[in-house]
Amino acid sequence: MGGNLAKILYQCIEGAMVRKRIELNSGRCFETIAEARKFFDQILQSTVLNSDVSDDEFRELSALYEAYCAKTNWQVSSPPVAFFPKHESGPGYTTKCFGVRFQDGATDRFSLDKALSAVAIGATP
Repeated sequence: MGGNLAKILYQCIEGAMVRKRIELNSGRCFETIAEARKFFDQILQSTVLNSDVSDDEFRELSALYEAYCAKTNWQVSSPPVAFFPKHESGPGYTTKCFGVRFQDGATDRFSLDKALSAVAIGATP
C-alpha cells in the first residue's frame, strides 16, 4: 500500500509541474505562466498609475485580453483602446491591476492572473 501511495503522490506532483505554455496572436510566446506573469507584471509596475501603457505594451495586453475573452466566452461589446495600471480595492484589500478602457468609453478591470491561467495551453477556464 505504501508503494501505491508514493506512486500516486509522485504522479500528482509531476502533473502539477507540467509547464503550461502561452502563445499570443501578437507572436509572443511564454514557456510558463510564471514567465508570462513576470513579463506583464513588469509593464504593470513600471507604468505610472492611471496612465495608458505604450503602443507596444498595448498590443501585447490586447492579445492576452482577446485570448482570455475568447477562452472564457466573455462578450466584449466594444473593443479595448487602452490598458492602464489602477488600484482595485474591496473590504480588507487593495491591489494593483490593469484597467481597460473601451472604445465606447466604458472601463473595467482586467485580472492578469485569471487571464494567464485561462489562456495557458492545457488549462481549462
